[in-house]
Amino acid sequence: MKINDKQIEKYRPLVKRIAAKFKYTGEPLEDLEQVGYIGLINAYNLYNPAKKVKFETYASWLISGEIQHYLRDKKSAIKIPEWMRKLNKRINEYIFFYQEENKTDPSLSEISKKFNIAEEGIKEILKIYNLAKTISLDQKDGNVELTDSFPKIGSIKSTNYQTFRLPIEDIITLQMAVQKLKNIQKKVIYYLFEMDLTETKVAQKLGLSQRQVSRIKKRTLEDLKEELEKE
Repeated sequence: MKINDKQIEKYRPLVKRIAAKFKYTGEPLEDLEQVGYIGLINAYNLYNPAKKVKFETYASWLISGEIQHYLRDKKSAIKIPEWMRKLNKRINEYIFFYQEENKTDPSLSEISKKFNIAEEGIKEILKIYNLAKTISLDQKDGNVELTDSFPKIGSIKSTNYQTFRLPIEDIITLQMAVQKLKNIQKKVIYYLFEMDLTETKVAQKLGLSQRQVSRIKKRTLEDLKEELEKE
């Protein structure tokens, strides 16, 4: 779905209402609303009517989540890695849709099975924005206590190893190695291996020559190999 000014105007009251709930944080209401509009735009881009969830319900969740992310990032001295942020978002989207469709919360074991990540790892990922405190992860020993500390990355592991798919712990190691690269190296790797562009097209996007892109790719792969061999 493409969003236009008319659609933004239609849901302006919704954004303002949700942003107002966070005025206790001391952040300027105007700033919170601007962040809320990012959530609204994301809702338009990601909404899937087949999920049988009302758009306003879905938009409310994304608007609120975007504001929470903004506040957490602003107050936290710890930089949350992008891969962890994305994984946290995927898990919480699953929880949201599960609640909407089943009128109950998913169990920790159900979330673990869905993402092929050990239960301990799921709990660590859910620490990121403290959203785990809003859902009941039913366990035999009662409520699971989840603190607001930084996640223990070593606990995030795959439950089962699948053919032709890297286990989550290897993906994390690779992602952490990529984060140590220079910005230009990250861009080259992203365009070449995630967007599957040719070196010529990458060069055009970055304002470089094809030879420069080739050299950056070679050096980047060498740097990644060196970093991974340290693990």
